[in-house]
This record gives sequence, C-alpha cells and structure tokens, in this order.
Amino acid sequence: MLEYQSSSEEETKKIGEELSRSLRGDEVVLIYGPLASGKTIFVKGMARGLGIDEALVSSPTFTVMNIYSGEKLLFHLDLYRTQERELEFLGIEDFLGMGILAVEWGEKAEGQPWASPAIKVRIFPEGENRIIKIEGR
Repeated sequence: MLEYQSSSEEETKKIGEELSRSLRGDEVVLIYGPLASGKTIFVKGMARGLGIDEALVSSPTFTVMNIYSGEKLLFHLDLYRTQERELEFLGIEDFLGMGILAVEWGEKAEGQPWASPAIKVRIFPEGENRIIKIEGR
C-alpha cells in the first residue's frame, strides 16, 4: 500500500496523475471518500496523466459515466446516486478492457464481478489536508 499526504487540490491531482501513468490501460480503480473529499479532483489528475485536458473532467453524478479520450481511454463512473440493484443494468462489463475505469463511490461497486481485481484509492480528509492510500497496484 502506498500512502500520500496532500495539502492542496494540485497535490491530489499529481497523485492521480502519477497513478494513471503507471497503468496499462485496462484497470478498474475504485475511489473511496466522503462527499467533497477530492474524488473528482483525483480523477482530474488521472486524466492529466493520460494526456486528457483536466478541464473536461466533471463529476458524472447525474450522467453516471463520462468517457474521455487520451493516450488511453478513461471511463469516469460516479455511483453516488446509483442503487445497487441498478448496477447490473449499466452495462459496465461492456467497457472492461477498453480503458481505465475510475469509479467514484467505490464502496457501491464492491461485490460486482467487474470490480475485481481493482486498485483501491481511499481519500481521508483531515482538515484542509488529505491522506490518500492506494492499494492493489
């Protein structure tokens, strides 16, 4: 497990950037953290590491998934408003192996066949700072 401390959005992005640059391009990355902890900021960094303009990245809370094209495809999934029984109807399996699947609210994906194995990114807010733990890479 790797552990980082971030004291700014830019540092959180750099950690996401570093992670995405180390990936083959077919991984599932489950991202955990409370509301407003920096999950989307982390994905912006992942996008930047893949040559995607981070300004294009926004939380897909209402659209469920956004797809970004760069050096590798990045599928950005947000399960905040999704119920467990709805997951099977999203067709996520259709995207496996085509790019990196970054899943906000990773705890909602646990137990899904497409979510294993996965890299797990856990973001813990501590005041203005964040502790970011990455396991499974």
